[in-house]
Amino acid sequence: MVQCLHRMIYYISYDMNFSKWTNIIKVLLLRLIDELERRINEKQGVDSSDSFKTSLYSSVKFLMLEQIDDLAGEVTGYARKQIHDLATTIVQKLAHVLSSLVYVLIMVILLIIVFLFLTIALSIYLGELLGHPYYGFLISAAIFGILTLILSKWGQITISEKIKAFINKQI
Repeated sequence: MVQCLHRMIYYISYDMNFSKWTNIIKVLLLRLIDELERRINEKQGVDSSDSFKTSLYSSVKFLMLEQIDDLAGEVTGYARKQIHDLATTIVQKLAHVLSSLVYVLIMVILLIIVFLFLTIALSIYLGELLGHPYYGFLISAAIFGILTLILSKWGQITISEKIKAFINKQI
């Protein structure tokens, strides 16, 4: 399950197409430069056929695209690294919590088995003292019935708070 979650987060981060955003930014900046060039030419009354200004704007566009490519590469690498680190952290925390819960679950099951055998032994002993074996089992059942009522009435909030505190402590 932990590996499945890790793969899912990795594939989501891998499927994020950062180059698409880079291309969108490039197109927007190129359009912005073209619009600036057009407005400057309109204010100065210059024909757009001026080769010096055209080459200047082309050089600016080229330099800007080169810088955007470098920046986009760095941003893409950084974003992928951050997503990978986040996925790794989530998987580690989840593995720690799950391993702790499995340990607690095993301990609870073992305690229940021990408690069950002690209860059977107590029931048989009480049955021998009272003369009929079923009396001991009836007394044990009555005791556990009363404990169950008490726990169902007042213990739910306490037990759920302890479980939440245990999980929060593990995280």
